[in-house]
Amino acid sequence: MSRKTLEGRGRRLPAELTSFIGRQRELAQIRRSFEQGRLVTLMGPAGVGKTRLAVRAAAEMQRTFEDGVYFVDLAALREPALLAATVCDALGLSGQGVDPVDAFVEHVADRSLLLVMDTCDHLVDVCAMLAEVLLQAAPRLRILATSRQPFDIPGEHTLAVAPLARPGTARPADTCDSMLLFADRAAAVTAGWTLTPDNRGAVARLCDRLDGIPLAIELAAVQVRALPVEQILHRLDERILRLRGRRTGSARHRTLHAAVEWSHELCSPAERLLWARLSTFAGDFDLEGAERVCADDLLPQDEVVEVLAGLIGKSIVLRSGRGAEARYRMLDTVREYGAEQLERLDETHLLRTRAMHWFGGQIIAAQPELTTGAQVRWMDWFRREHANIRAVIDHTLRTADDDFMVALTWGLGQFWAIHGLVREARHWSERFLRTRDTSDPKWAGPLAVCSLAAIVQNDLDRARTVLSTAEARARSADDATALAYVRGMYGLIAVYTEDLAAARLLLSASAEAAEADESVHGETSLLSLAIDLFRGLALVLDGDLEEGSRQAAAMVRAAEARGELWCRSYAQIEGALATALGGDVAGALATLHQALRIKWDLDDLMGLATALECIGGCLVALEEPRRAARVLGAAAEARDASGAAMFGPQYAQLCAHYADTCRAALGDETYRREHDAGAALGLEAVVREILGEEGPDRPEPSDTATPPDHPLTARELEIAALVAQGLTNREIAERLVIARRTAESHLEHILAKLGFASRIQVATWFSRHFVEPSPDVPPRPGAHGH
Repeated sequence: MSRKTLEGRGRRLPAELTSFIGRQRELAQIRRSFEQGRLVTLMGPAGVGKTRLAVRAAAEMQRTFEDGVYFVDLAALREPALLAATVCDALGLSGQGVDPVDAFVEHVADRSLLLVMDTCDHLVDVCAMLAEVLLQAAPRLRILATSRQPFDIPGEHTLAVAPLARPGTARPADTCDSMLLFADRAAAVTAGWTLTPDNRGAVARLCDRLDGIPLAIELAAVQVRALPVEQILHRLDERILRLRGRRTGSARHRTLHAAVEWSHELCSPAERLLWARLSTFAGDFDLEGAERVCADDLLPQDEVVEVLAGLIGKSIVLRSGRGAEARYRMLDTVREYGAEQLERLDETHLLRTRAMHWFGGQIIAAQPELTTGAQVRWMDWFRREHANIRAVIDHTLRTADDDFMVALTWGLGQFWAIHGLVREARHWSERFLRTRDTSDPKWAGPLAVCSLAAIVQNDLDRARTVLSTAEARARSADDATALAYVRGMYGLIAVYTEDLAAARLLLSASAEAAEADESVHGETSLLSLAIDLFRGLALVLDGDLEEGSRQAAAMVRAAEARGELWCRSYAQIEGALATALGGDVAGALATLHQALRIKWDLDDLMGLATALECIGGCLVALEEPRRAARVLGAAAEARDASGAAMFGPQYAQLCAHYADTCRAALGDETYRREHDAGAALGLEAVVREILGEEGPDRPEPSDTATPPDHPLTARELEIAALVAQGLTNREIAERLVIARRTAESHLEHILAKLGFASRIQVATWFSRHFVEPSPDVPPRPGAHGH
């Protein structure tokens, strides 16, 4: 099974690729600030190391926050209206039917977590407003922000991040942080380089000249490949003196600019040109993107890789990953300098247009492959290039012709649907409608696509308005494809308004028209498959189990023939639901296991929630209420995280029936305990248990496993038992009548002694070694081959 999880994506902090030097005083200040308040803003000029400090502080405090640490990089975000959605996406809350702020608040509520908001400078006003709302609504939330200016909201603690300590009389030069940083980075690029009595004085003067600014020091350290430190210092002095005569701004700003400018002057003409052109990318990028966007007669495509390697060698471009997985990026200050050079070359519009055609062209070209075995590859591509695609959409709205815009909207609609990015789809769709003249009949199809986001957000009045316009455009152009999609969207509205009879008629007519059109054009669109899915769901919910099952089976066969997975797994869920309602619960469960595996591998959080809800219902029917309660707890967690409403009132009522039956079998207290335990274990542990697979660091015990030797004290073992029951640190403290901080300290000791990184591992370890299976809990599904 894939190890990637939606709930884990947001928690990962950026990897530290180089040594962390100094900053112990600042790290202690951050910890103290969080003891006094809940918002800490790291302030300082460009290049001073705010992001690096925030990442290290968050890593050191990770165990303090029982519900995790989440990192949100805002550097590439240019749309203030998408800030809340971006924060939600980082937490895995790809919500659809609710406001992103509401989704965040509902998910976080009473959870203990740290949110790192990095690079807030260009969005400081909206960041401040969002932070204030979130902190007021979520009492255990902490926010660590980096910005060049404060948020200026109540309760904010600001910490000025100063440059690294420079040589002086107060400390020996050998222990000065700025010199240690220079020595570390110089040794990294030149094997055997070290501080010596001969170069120590020059290094001290150089670090002093660079004002201890980490980025400036790192750029200078790269030059030891070619120059002795004395020459580096001499050439830097010349540039700083020249800047004093022609630049405004602080001395530190001039120093940093001088360091970046000097790195620029040390580049070859081709490297300077590529540096400027790479600033077009809003996020990181791959080699193919760099070649397609940046190459021309002045910089041939076959030379880009060599020139890029030169920029990597000069620390202008940073690389992560290897081979085909390699990605490249520039630090903000370096990118900003490149953008200045691009403007001087009068190439800004040219390069943005090239990026628009490259990324937009890829989106358009992907459409026929999104229903084939290439689907997963394209999904991964869209995730990686999301920041660049956002920038492309913005440029397209302002500059592209209608034909390109129409084609791009069609393509984006499919990507948004498959990723569940409905909030983002709604944002851009409304901008399309505001900024473009959609009176041309060619806009009929894209208008139907735009209505989908409004429907799933339950803004049905807006959806009907857009669909009315789309229908008029389609009829005037006699566009059968667009009319089919319009009917499908009206059918979806009927599902959401409990009119299943109308939904069946509209969705069937839409699907048949789409199939006829596809037989002519030879292509199957993802949107037409989605309409088929809703048609099948309407059949099942309306009680036509035989026809619903038949259609689901046909969709599965067709998807398997194409190698498509997203629709296939939804069709499997629909078919299993029909099978279970028809009485074959065991058969339904086997199919649901297959669908769950696919949804897991696709990182489809809404699909995971749906599969788990149906699995929980099957376990209820099989009279396994304890397991059912845990699975339903995990399903509720996934549904809450997705922010997506259930598929219409009938489906919601069915899920409520499962929960009520399970509660009646167990009693309120036991049901709540098991349900909460399932939610607390996390999706990874629950999904792996259902599929009979072992998670990381989780050895399979024998059937006669005995409690292992372990290093825990009696009190720590008692706390591990409560963790396994799904209790939070606060609840553990209340149960044992101890301070919450004491409970947190005990948990930190447990994690350290057992070598674990999360409370999920503690819960699993305890449950496997110390808990006797309940009479109504059968062997894990793996024992039956599921």
